[in-house]
Amino acid sequence: MTFKRFETFIIVVIIAIVGIIYAFTQQPVKSPITESTQQKQTVSTVEYQGLDGKNAMEILKSTHQVEVKSFSFGEMVEAIDGVKPDDKHFWAMYVNGAFSQVGADQYITKNSDHIKWQIDEIKF
Repeated sequence: MTFKRFETFIIVVIIAIVGIIYAFTQQPVKSPITESTQQKQTVSTVEYQGLDGKNAMEILKSTHQVEVKSFSFGEMVEAIDGVKPDDKHFWAMYVNGAFSQVGADQYITKNSDHIKWQIDEIKF
């Protein structure tokens, strides 16, 4: 009877070893990603260097997908690369770290300028 138990034990150990080897050699199965489960990365800042003689809006439009709204004072950026802020925020332009005092289509950049767009809160 003890030989039968030993034989059963050896078979169980062999099955366990084969199972462990099989588990470690298999590639993980990836579930398909659907549009609803895929997380979209949203951009909240855009940065670029100025170019002598080009305005900040021209450069932005040449490197990103931009939606603007035209006003009598110029164009206002509504969305960059499909990112549109909610009603309490807006795309703000900073030149060399300072909030721009003119519109992007009116600011003529220099090679040394660092332009940054970020979503800021509208404060009244």
